[in-house]
Amino acid sequence: MRQICAWCGKALTHSWTAGEQDISYGICLPCANAVITEVPNNLHDFLDMMQVPVVLVDYKGAVQTANDKACDLFGKDICQIEGNMKGEVFECAHAHLPGGCGNTCHCSGCVIRRSVMKTHATGEGVYRLPALLKQQAPKSPQDIEFLITTEKFRDYVILKFYGDNFPHAVQAPTPPPARFP
Repeated sequence: MRQICAWCGKALTHSWTAGEQDISYGICLPCANAVITEVPNNLHDFLDMMQVPVVLVDYKGAVQTANDKACDLFGKDICQIEGNMKGEVFECAHAHLPGGCGNTCHCSGCVIRRSVMKTHATGEGVYRLPALLKQQAPKSPQDIEFLITTEKFRDYVILKFYGDNFPHAVQAPTPPPARFP
């Protein structure tokens, strides 16, 4: 799979295998600077170009915006997502405990929280990391399994979801073949 900048078309990564046509969209640093500082209203449009559910999370764990696929995934419209903590957006069963999202004894083991915070602090993303969400349900919590990918984007983290346990979810791409020097 090749990753290219959705704005300028510059290649961000090389193709995994010769002739493979799959393309994933990202953003190069010059275009990211233009999006954030010059055209902030186009950020949602950029996220909508991605093929999977995506949310943009700040350093506190609050969701700043999301693409339409993420809105469909969580069954919410954008005004119910923007500005809320990620656990509230994802309907985490622990987000409504005293202390709230990010401040309960359960949060220290949360793969989503740890991945987002690590990526924000170090700039190192995770790729297709298995995650389990104990989602709040009307009668009892249910466990939902999926894969997450994180990428640093200026002062934010782009959080992507892959899996087949969500309604409308997208399967994760096949990993690249192992290459040894």
